Amino acid sequence: MATLIQDARYGLRMLGKSPGFTAVAMLTLALGIGANTSVFSVLDAALLRPLHFGNPASLVLVWENEPAAGVLRNPVSPPLFFDWEEQNRCFSGMAAFAEVPMNLTGGAGQPEQVDVERVSPNFFSVLGSAPMLGRGFSQGEDQPGKSNMGVLSHAIWESQFSADPNVIGKTIQLNGQSFTVVGVAAPDFDFYIREHSPFGERPQLWAPLEAPPQWRRHDRSTAANFLRVVARLKSGVSLSQAQAQMNVVAENLAARYPEYDKGLGVALVSLQDQLFGGLRTRLFLLLGAVGLVLLIACANLASLLLSRASGRQNEIAIRVALGASRGRVARQFVVETLLLSLMGGATGLFVAVWATKSLTHAGSGDLPYLSAGTVDWRLLAFAAGVTLLAGLFAGLLPSLMAARGEGLSHGRRTSASTQSLAARNAFVMVEISLTLVLLAGSSLLIKSFLRLTGVNPGFRVEHLLTFQVTLPDSKYEQARARAAFFSALLNGIEAAPGVTSATADLAPPFAGLGLTAPVAIVGESPRENSRTLLRVIEPGYFRTMGIPLLSGRTFSEREASQPSNVVIINSAFEAQYFHGKNPLGQKIIVLASGGTNLPKEIVGVAGDVHESSLAADPRPLAYWPYPELPYKVMTVVVRTMNPPLSVVPAIREALHRIDKDQPMAKINSMDQLVANSVASSRFMTLLLSVFAGLALLLACIGIYGLMAYSVAQRTREIGIRMALGAEPAQVMRQILQHGLSLALAAVAIGITASLALTRVMSSLLFGVSPTDPVTFTGVAVLLVVVSLAACYVPARRAMRVDPVTALRSE
Repeated sequence: MATLIQDARYGLRMLGKSPGFTAVAMLTLALGIGANTSVFSVLDAALLRPLHFGNPASLVLVWENEPAAGVLRNPVSPPLFFDWEEQNRCFSGMAAFAEVPMNLTGGAGQPEQVDVERVSPNFFSVLGSAPMLGRGFSQGEDQPGKSNMGVLSHAIWESQFSADPNVIGKTIQLNGQSFTVVGVAAPDFDFYIREHSPFGERPQLWAPLEAPPQWRRHDRSTAANFLRVVARLKSGVSLSQAQAQMNVVAENLAARYPEYDKGLGVALVSLQDQLFGGLRTRLFLLLGAVGLVLLIACANLASLLLSRASGRQNEIAIRVALGASRGRVARQFVVETLLLSLMGGATGLFVAVWATKSLTHAGSGDLPYLSAGTVDWRLLAFAAGVTLLAGLFAGLLPSLMAARGEGLSHGRRTSASTQSLAARNAFVMVEISLTLVLLAGSSLLIKSFLRLTGVNPGFRVEHLLTFQVTLPDSKYEQARARAAFFSALLNGIEAAPGVTSATADLAPPFAGLGLTAPVAIVGESPRENSRTLLRVIEPGYFRTMGIPLLSGRTFSEREASQPSNVVIINSAFEAQYFHGKNPLGQKIIVLASGGTNLPKEIVGVAGDVHESSLAADPRPLAYWPYPELPYKVMTVVVRTMNPPLSVVPAIREALHRIDKDQPMAKINSMDQLVANSVASSRFMTLLLSVFAGLALLLACIGIYGLMAYSVAQRTREIGIRMALGAEPAQVMRQILQHGLSLALAAVAIGITASLALTRVMSSLLFGVSPTDPVTFTGVAVLLVVVSLAACYVPARRAMRVDPVTALRSE
């Protein structure tokens, strides 16, 4: 131990004598270690830590699926949920939940719209998470008249109720109805399943899901698919066993209800996979990318250490002559490298905390359940491990080679040993090869992102404002009252300054999922798994959205004001169900819950629009006029002459002139909604581009350092050659050829590695092959050009060597 302390003290003194070298080496390692620790903290929170539920490994999401229609995870209808609950033998409990926006009053703040999740009474017990205050729900509290109670989220308890510990038993108003607060959720309770969330927001309050008698009678005739289901596996039952047992249940139900359940299956997905399955590939790709950056940094540091060791050959020779063993000398260099890595690791930890906060903020829409910047023993252990490995990787070979020094040089410079030069060349080639892998990956993502954002969404995105309105049943129970409200609201908005037109939709593109319903063509034999998306729209929808009408007409004033059994379809609907025949005048039946289900005449065909993703092909879609399905929740769409958000005050004033208690919710510009839909691709592209840029910078530094050191070591040789008649251009050409040969060899290795590794990215690419030849050629040319540029300055320095001065210095 005493010897180790002595080595550490000596190492600190030596590092202090070279502050420039120490700072560069420390910062190089800090960037690599900090980036790795930051990405690990996100990956740890998403994939390694247990979720904040009781025994989360036994929790699964249960979806309906239609393999023949390509629908893998679909919400379920209430009758189907009750069938599953009664017939399964693999779950200890099943709970359904559905998101419903409601207007909250009765708190300390202003009225606001909140996202309420209606849940089965056993919801909290199935999840194994009891409320922090009060209780959850009990059996029987899902019956009509007994369900007016709620559990507050911790966030809304703090914001609307000032964290009042006596809130239990108080009454709040939701959509004008009285609800009794029975509980407050724990701060870490964050059960949010984004998939098939119609309004895309975390729930702020939970209330019992009312179960009318027809649901329990398994009446499927008017049942819509809007429930999502979570279940807990019985002890000793695996996911595969449960899947097999639920497949049998699905077969039995298909035989019992062939008209509704034929072709339907069941898909079980673990809660961990449901929440983070889509992130797994991206997070491991990011971890691999920052791992490559760290390897490049280590290779760069190893090259610097070799250069430094060559300058300390006299010191090493003296220590050996005084009795130090080669092992002791090697250990001294290893200790110095570990000290460097420790300083780099400590600095990297601060970089990691900052980077993690930036990472989770930049990807907050795609990285749920993550706590940014949390430093605990897991993060510290990972940082310590990475620091130790980086120090050993960067310092072991240079230390061993330094210990094999060739003795005193008697004050004369000598050429670098063959082994040292070969090692430095190898390290530089590693840097270039790894940089090419990162550049290829980031270039593919950039090209993919540009193609994705270049997709025409099917409507005019600019100057569109969207916001959601939820009408309470206490004021607007009748369909006529709802229709009158939205008619007055749209007229008032269109009269506001800066507004061109206004309309409303149940869920416009990129603002929600809308409805999906079975469809049949009148006069044709029923087809299995025939479904369509359903949009419920107000007048002026196609004009306001800028969706072209390809044939036929829009809804007339009469059709837009009263039920008329007419419908407009999109081009994808026409292509899938009419196969070139003229659809105008044809009649279809759409089995929509709450609708009349009478035949609807097709009066128009509209252009296709992308619903929620630019990457997905448009699906069959039917537009119904609002009176056909007068929903209480609608999204208003406003086309403006100025920036969309500038008209919000005028629109709010128009809204409050009609109903002063009605809040505007989820206010967004359509530009932002479309941008949010590609946030995941933008996030990955940005991060990999940053890592690739950092790798390119480190590679340039490495190449420049190698060439500069090579020229310095060969000063005497170059002087002799020029004294014997060599032209400066020949010397420069020789230096550039050396750098070019290293770059070409490294590029060949890098391309081979990239072709294998970029295939992992295929699921993240849109319209681009993972082996795109243009991308790989461009990256290879870029690296060769950059390598030559890094060699140019040392080559110019070699051209200017004065033979007399070089020989005299020797």
